[in-house]
Amino acid sequence: MNEDRQVTIHHNNGKTLKLSFPAQIRNSTAAVLEGMKRIMEGDKIAIEAEGRLIVIPWSSVQQIEVTPIPSSLPFGAIKNAKVVQE
Repeated sequence: MNEDRQVTIHHNNGKTLKLSFPAQIRNSTAAVLEGMKRIMEGDKIAIEAEGRLIVIPWSSVQQIEVTPIPSSLPFGAIKNAKVVQE
């Protein structure tokens, strides 16, 4: 079974970056939530990909899509929504 995750980062300038990566945190709801909290509270996201370090400031990000959905979501996240128009 493939447990890879996919993330699409939509930048303010209209460009997108699509990445695939293995699950980073397993079997702990608390660890997943803490990891998400740290990433969201920072001013940038750092990604190691194919021998490169990619650092993206949150100020340049319009939105991020992650699939599949993490096992835990931050408090207040709207669940079971449907996209009706993009």
